[in-house]
Amino acid sequence: MGVVLLVAQFVAIMPVAHGWMDRHTWVNDVLQDGIYLLAAALVAARGLGVRQDRGAWLLMAGGLSCYAAGTVYWIAVLVDLHPPPYPSPADAMWLAYYPFAYAALLRLLRARRSRISLPTWLDGLIASACAAAFASLVFLSGFTFGGSAASILVSLAYPIADIVLAGLLLGAWALSGWRTEPVWVLLLAGMGLNTTANAIHMFDTNHGTYIPGGWTDALWSVALALIVVAAWQTRKRSSVRGSTRAFVGSSLPVALACAAMGLLLYGSWHGHVVPRTSTLLAATAIAAAIVRMLLTVRAVEALSDARRQARTDDLTELPNRRLFQETLDAELHLRDPCAPMAVAIVDLDRFKEINDSFGHHLGDKLLQLVAARLGEALGDNGMLARLGGDEFGVLLPAAGVDRALQSATGLLTALRHPFDLEKVTLHVDASIGLAVFPDHGTDRSALMRHADNAMYTAKSDHSGLAVASEGADDDSGRRRLTTLEELRAGLDDGDLILHYQPQLDLATGAVSGVEALVRWNHPTRGLVYPDGFLSLAEHAGLMGRLTMQVLELALEQCRDWRAAGLDLTVAVNLSTSNLHDPTLAAYVATALSRYGVPPAALHLEVTEEVLMRDAARATETLAQLRANGIRLAVDDYGTGYSSLAYLHALPVDDLKLDRAFVAHCDTDPRSAAIVKSTVELAHNLNMRLIAEGVENEVVLDRLREWDCDLVQGYHLSRPQAADRLTPWLLERQAAQSPAPSTRVAW
Repeated sequence: MGVVLLVAQFVAIMPVAHGWMDRHTWVNDVLQDGIYLLAAALVAARGLGVRQDRGAWLLMAGGLSCYAAGTVYWIAVLVDLHPPPYPSPADAMWLAYYPFAYAALLRLLRARRSRISLPTWLDGLIASACAAAFASLVFLSGFTFGGSAASILVSLAYPIADIVLAGLLLGAWALSGWRTEPVWVLLLAGMGLNTTANAIHMFDTNHGTYIPGGWTDALWSVALALIVVAAWQTRKRSSVRGSTRAFVGSSLPVALACAAMGLLLYGSWHGHVVPRTSTLLAATAIAAAIVRMLLTVRAVEALSDARRQARTDDLTELPNRRLFQETLDAELHLRDPCAPMAVAIVDLDRFKEINDSFGHHLGDKLLQLVAARLGEALGDNGMLARLGGDEFGVLLPAAGVDRALQSATGLLTALRHPFDLEKVTLHVDASIGLAVFPDHGTDRSALMRHADNAMYTAKSDHSGLAVASEGADDDSGRRRLTTLEELRAGLDDGDLILHYQPQLDLATGAVSGVEALVRWNHPTRGLVYPDGFLSLAEHAGLMGRLTMQVLELALEQCRDWRAAGLDLTVAVNLSTSNLHDPTLAAYVATALSRYGVPPAALHLEVTEEVLMRDAARATETLAQLRANGIRLAVDDYGTGYSSLAYLHALPVDDLKLDRAFVAHCDTDPRSAAIVKSTVELAHNLNMRLIAEGVENEVVLDRLREWDCDLVQGYHLSRPQAADRLTPWLLERQAAQSPAPSTRVAW
């Protein structure tokens, strides 16, 4: 359709055609009228036929129709008059084109940009003012006032309308975000070429060189053709890459501002008279550019700050996981294949229990203190980052295995000192996993994965520190997550069972209790022992729930034994999360009442390690339990933070000596001395001593000689399920008069 207009105009300006048309002038007139009318009709058809941008194209069609009507009126009525009247109705019709064109352009812009930021508005002002400055230089230079007031007004209206259109065209492009979709480019080109043709026509008219039907008319036809082609384009996404458009959007305003500055300098240096309007518009463009530059500086600063914040942990102000990974990638990219480098994952132990017990506010404060202490211990030897939650990452750029172990040991040592938090003193342990480049991987993913697996190994064996093994198993993390999900399902499905190991009262020779050991009856792996899942449950925050299930099972079995004539007591180990639970005492009292078991029949055990994590909270919770008539014991005594101070302060009734000392007291004089002195210590503190790990008669005799109170071990009986142990208990009770007691733990 646009091609039709171009062909028609080409025919109109051919020299041969001119010779023929000189004899048939009406043909040229009809051809000119037809070009303008056809352009208006084609754009109107586009607006009526398609909903997309309908309003804009109908406005454009209205403007072209006014322009075409003016042309028809000029050719039909005024062209043969000598001189033609000025101004005339044709001028009014031609000038009516501009308001329609302005409105159409703004309508298209609004459809593409609903919200425009201040920097974009400034870009539009720069572009508009600069374009209008140069347009005014062309249209107003040499402009003279003369004639009637109406002729002066119309003469001014044409250049002003073209100046406004030039500014609006370039400004709209800037406001659109410098869009390059075909419809936008073609429309701007067509309307811009039309304004250029008007400028040439004005210049030629003022100098008496205008030739009707010449190249100026051809430019108008090309402009009309471009507008028609633009109207019939469908809206498409720009194929120009974002980076290219960003470059155009940042460079064009600068170029336009420089052009405006050049215009001012041109008029100043060469003494040329530049219209005042052009000077003011150029100055406006430069002022807008200065404001835009200031906003850009602020935006760059904000972007830099946002980039820093995006790579900084808000709580600890350490680098976050993103920056840690980026730094590790950069180190790996530049590293010599033979130069070592270590990555460490540091994970706090039982942090979830601290959050659950004391609240997230105190947990956050603890993380801040831990971050500060780790950073102080690490110094300038590497990079410390918070990876998320209670997990930290350490990058040691020039460390092999030995140096990495030394640094990691220093971190653990720094954490062993207690943390004072709002009248609460907490001991924090951590587990650290190490992976070394290139032994354990040559890319970030492998090093992080192997360090993470090593950390879980350290957590599982309670060593605190582990190095990834050669050829580390990439599937260990997946297996660990699978096991955890299976354990969650097992807790839901009631897959935990208890095995019981009897205790012997050496004073009476009767079985006075049993210790219950938890097992996981896995649906496919069979019976899983505690070392296969307890550490995982503890790390995942499931120990509180698991302990409650064990308590329920133990009390239920104790009730059944008492109903069968076995007057037994039952003991259950408590985890850190249980001691931090303010509702524990009430829950235990409710469970005892539900199963009809007296409080004196329940013994609860707590390890030294659990007690020392928060002695104040442990003392409070244990005091509540003891006030309800429940007997309390310190389990695994001698393997943790043994202290006479806490033995004196804690409300406990029994000490349970670890098997590591008991098993060799018949052959090792040092072990014998420890056992004997611990028995005396317990009795002096009005406590009973329970010895575990009795494997032979000689050890049993020694313990009896030293006045030990209770013993348990394979020499007496292996742990057994309740249905197998019950006949054995009944048989022993029938043979002895003292009634046994029941003890449950794991």
